[in-house]
Amino acid sequence: MAKTYSNDYFGINKIISAILAFFFGWILSPIARILEGNVVAGVVRIILDFVGIGFIIGIIDFFLILINGKILRVL
Repeated sequence: MAKTYSNDYFGINKIISAILAFFFGWILSPIARILEGNVVAGVVRIILDFVGIGFIIGIIDFFLILINGKILRVL
């Protein structure tokens, strides 16, 4: 059965995904979006990283993964 990446970073454990989101969310978030096939969202996240907002969105992903197991979906 194929893995899906719809809930968290790369379909791994919720706690590990939350830790990755807190420390490396600024880079893993765009990669996760692109691997899901949502290239536009991945490019937007990369642009937000360069602007300086990517770290804040990584922290938002951290809390959302802990609360409901899913990352922030805006696009």
